[in-house]
Amino acid sequence: MELRHLRYFLAIAETSSFTRAAAKLRVTQPTLSHQIKQLEQEIGAPLFDRVGLRTCLTSQGKVLKTYAEQAINVIESGLTAIAELDGLIHGHLRVGVFNSFSSSLLPTTLAQFIQNYPGVHVVLRQQSRVDMEQGLINGDLDLAIGYAPAASDNIVWETLFTDPMALAVGKRHPWSGRKRINLSELHGQPMVLQTPEHPSRQMIDKYLQSKKIVPRVLAEMNSNEAVLATVRCSTLATLLSARVLAGVPGLHAVHLSERALSRTAAIFWHRGSYRPAAARLAAEMIRAAYAPGA
Repeated sequence: MELRHLRYFLAIAETSSFTRAAAKLRVTQPTLSHQIKQLEQEIGAPLFDRVGLRTCLTSQGKVLKTYAEQAINVIESGLTAIAELDGLIHGHLRVGVFNSFSSSLLPTTLAQFIQNYPGVHVVLRQQSRVDMEQGLINGDLDLAIGYAPAASDNIVWETLFTDPMALAVGKRHPWSGRKRINLSELHGQPMVLQTPEHPSRQMIDKYLQSKKIVPRVLAEMNSNEAVLATVRCSTLATLLSARVLAGVPGLHAVHLSERALSRTAAIFWHRGSYRPAAARLAAEMIRAAYAPGA
């Protein structure tokens, strides 16, 4: 018995017709009939009955159908596993990441992935959330790490961690020795913030407005590096991720009394799209890196 015998058998069982099955399989009807005759001889029992214009399964055929479907599913699962293994040897991984990538756990995690799977060509792009989502929708990215929520209904996401915001100040700032402030103290505080198109800036504005807190925004910049460089050499303050600020030389992180001002980092996927083995393994490593207690 060969695999093609089972495929031919199942095609006839599905279509209830030798003619339609032959067309579906792109073989001639005599060839199909000959293959089924071989299968019936090997089994020692008829598999089909003709009832009018329909071809129906015999009782033996019904039993074989159940096991033939299981056998085909197992074989196809094995072929998929082999293809995915080959993808880990000769595949690629395209990842979109947030702009604070360099100060996160991701460089170490992706370096470990590259070491584990040297045959996978990794392409990483630092992008805005909008560009990440578009890349996933267009098929230019396999997965992305950004800040939730997703803007598009075509994107699904899973939480990695909650990232509280902190106030960053330089050595010249009068609060450089403080560990914590009340959020209300930001009212009237001279600050430099990201430009309004950044999602984190939008989140900050929305939250502060809800608390009727209005800082004095004296400057706006479109990159974290520029904002931090300005804070480092001035008496201006800024609000940024506490993770980003950890260990940055020349800056002091003043924690906020209210942890509600925070961001949720997440893994983004395109809804309904196939997730390649390389992307699934990378996501698994990223989850492990950010797991509590890791």
